[in-house]
Amino acid sequence: MWLDLAIFLLLAMLCNTAVPIPFDPVLIYFASRHTRMDEVVFAIAGSLCAGLSGAGEAKVLAILNRNIPDKWMQTLSPHWSGQKFYALTFLFALLPLPFSVVRLAVLRRQPRMLPYGFAIMPGRLPRYVLTLVFWRGLGLPNWLNAGILLAAIALTSYRRVRGRGV
Repeated sequence: MWLDLAIFLLLAMLCNTAVPIPFDPVLIYFASRHTRMDEVVFAIAGSLCAGLSGAGEAKVLAILNRNIPDKWMQTLSPHWSGQKFYALTFLFALLPLPFSVVRLAVLRRQPRMLPYGFAIMPGRLPRYVLTLVFWRGLGLPNWLNAGILLAAIALTSYRRVRGRGV
């Protein structure tokens, strides 16, 4: 369990940033290898990692923001101000909406790291729990979990390489 949890935490941190590896197959793969109570631990750990990764990513985006021309900033990023920003961050974390929109808003808004991370965590937790409940309800064999994880990684890697013209 501890080795799985350590690898899971590393992957959870990576997947909840702009790294193009989807997190749901990682969550399903690791959680489905354990008991239902352990699944809750994986869901909580995943949501904590999502919040921490989001906060760290916000700091990196704030540093990168200095190099982006203001004209691009006005064009690309949505204008979310005040508490509306954190409420929309929560909704984008909860719902299956593209989180890249929030990342673009972070460029303009430059939120404080702690409240931003705390807006992500409670949004991701119910989503992760429902993913695990749904997957467990399907009753698919465990070997399929590894296949789906590998296929998801291969597909996102293929799209990345193909998109760059390599």
